[in-house]
Amino acid sequence: MTGEDHAPATVDRCDDRGSGLVAGIAFIFAFTFLGLVWVARDVDRGISNQSAATSIAFQAARSGAQAASVEAVRDGDHVRLDADAATAAAGGTATLLFGSYGVDGSIAAIEVDDIDGKVTVTVRIADGSKTVSGVGAAEAVGVS
Repeated sequence: MTGEDHAPATVDRCDDRGSGLVAGIAFIFAFTFLGLVWVARDVDRGISNQSAATSIAFQAARSGAQAASVEAVRDGDHVRLDADAATAAAGGTATLLFGSYGVDGSIAAIEVDDIDGKVTVTVRIADGSKTVSGVGAAEAVGVS
């Protein structure tokens, strides 16, 4: 036997070279893709909540503007609102619509100008760390 017959076999490790780089690039692309999906979802929810807040505020104001003072309508004067009834109607409508839209919202303000017949409602919708506001206004008009 010669010394050449008992020499340890060498292992060819050249085929593993660069696998760390490929894995690193794959992780970078995966995290970038997931980040873009998260940002798109977050922006979409913010836009949706803004639209919902504006819609809820307008519908609540419209509901409040329908609370005309019966005496003023009978007298034929310009339409005046019953401030208490308008506030209650606007608040009730907003509360129902928060549940209908499935959002966590609150009424920030209800302003009733009972002389001019105008109701303005401001609502807020909170979603995680973002809060959006919506303002809606409606005016009661008489039918001649």
